[in-house]
Amino acid sequence: MNDPPPAELLARLRPIPTYRDHPATSPHDVVGVTPDGQPIEMQLVGPVEPTLLLFLSSSCLGCQDLWLGLEELATVIPSDVRIVVITRGPESESAGAVAELAQPGTTVAMSTQAYADYRVAGPPFLAVVAGGVVKTEGVAWGIEETGRATRAAFEDEQS
Repeated sequence: MNDPPPAELLARLRPIPTYRDHPATSPHDVVGVTPDGQPIEMQLVGPVEPTLLLFLSSSCLGCQDLWLGLEELATVIPSDVRIVVITRGPESESAGAVAELAQPGTTVAMSTQAYADYRVAGPPFLAVVAGGVVKTEGVAWGIEETGRATRAAFEDEQS
């Protein structure tokens, strides 16, 4: 079995910039299943609470610190922002592995369609949805960077 890379190595790695000609600017509702196979639907279109969508995978090494640090992430983003983890559907992702990684109380939707709707080429990726728009999106590289990107999405509203 492969051990995950040491934290100091992950801290030195930087994501490849994602330059997207057509970023997702309109939110999409997320429809999928939970890791235990129950249908799940999250409304993200219209007046709903601000949401951080984390597109992760159970097999992605760059995703491991986010999976393990979801509680910490919740403390470094605005308190009214809910966190939703999205993986590809069970046809492409191990539901058992996702269930093992998901911390108690974590909302997880397995939805390949959400990857397409938000134009996610691969994990780790984030999209912050609020006020009927996608406020920011990009590579989700660790707790600190993901928290910073999420907070920055709301800075204009607070000034």
